Amino acid sequence: MKKIILVLLLTMFFPQGGYASCDSQSCVAPYDLTSGFSRFFSNVTGQNFIAEKIGESLIKKTIKKDITEGKISVDLKSFSTRDLKAGRFKSLKIIGKNIVADGIYISYFKTQTLCDFNYVVQDKEDEIIVKEDIPVSAEIVVSEEDLNNTMNSADYKRLVSDINTIGGSLNLFQIVSTSVKLKKGKMFYVMKYSLPFVRKTQEIVLSADLCVHNGEIILANTSIVNNNLSLDVNKFSKILNYINPLDFSAKILENKNARFNIQNVEVSGDEIEVNGIITILKDKE
Repeated sequence: MKKIILVLLLTMFFPQGGYASCDSQSCVAPYDLTSGFSRFFSNVTGQNFIAEKIGESLIKKTIKKDITEGKISVDLKSFSTRDLKAGRFKSLKIIGKNIVADGIYISYFKTQTLCDFNYVVQDKEDEIIVKEDIPVSAEIVVSEEDLNNTMNSADYKRLVSDINTIGGSLNLFQIVSTSVKLKKGKMFYVMKYSLPFVRKTQEIVLSADLCVHNGEIILANTSIVNNNLSLDVNKFSKILNYINPLDFSAKILENKNARFNIQNVEVSGDEIEVNGIITILKDKE
C-alpha cells in the first residue's frame, strides 16, 4: 500500500468542518470482497483486528521515514484479513502533530478517506494500482511559528533568491529577510529589502486577507501598513503572492496522482486553519 500511503502523506494538509459526505462523492459500491462468512469468521476470531493493527504499524513506520519530526497516529479499518491483504479496506485516517517534512512545518494535520470502500492492488513490479478514485478529507493547522520556520527552509530561500536574481538584473530592490505575523484575522508580511545606492535597509509591512480562489489559497486586499512609503502596492502584492509561505507549504500537496481542492481558509489567533478535499485518482488500466 506504499503508493496510497505516500500520497496521503503528501496530502496531509488541512481542520474538519462541513466536509462533503460519502454520498456526494464518487464512491463505488463494494465489490470483489470475500464471502460474508469469511468476513464474519475473520472478525469474530480477531484475525481482522490483528491485521488492522499490523497495517497501522506498517503505515506509521513508512510515514516516519518521510518526516523529520512529529507524532503520527493511524486508524485503519478493513473488511477482513484476506480483503486487506488484497488491498480492499473500509477507511484510513492519519493524524499528525508538530510535523516537519521537506522543510515545511505543520502543527496539526488530519486526512481521512471519505468512502466506505477503497481498493488498491499490487502488480508484478510491486507498483500499487489505485482501482477506484479515493476522496480524502484533509485538514491542517499552521501556526505563525510554523510559517516563519518554513520561511527559513532552503527551498523557500531559493524562491526568494529567484526574485532577487530578477531584481538584480533590473537594478531593482533585493529582499534581505522575510517574516510573518498573524493578527486580527489577517496575515502581516514583513519584508526587509535593500535599494541600489542606498546604505540603510528598508522595511515594508503588508497586510492581506487569506482567501480561496479556484481551489487555491491567495492573498487578497493587500495594503501597505507603514504608510510613509510611497510604493506601488500592486507590484508588492504580486511578489507577495509569489512567495506566499502558506501557498509554498501547500506545494507539498502537488502530485500528478491526486487532485486537491481547498474549500476554506481562516486566520484564528496566531494560527491558520485550512480544509479541503483531495481525490486520489484512479489509475488508467
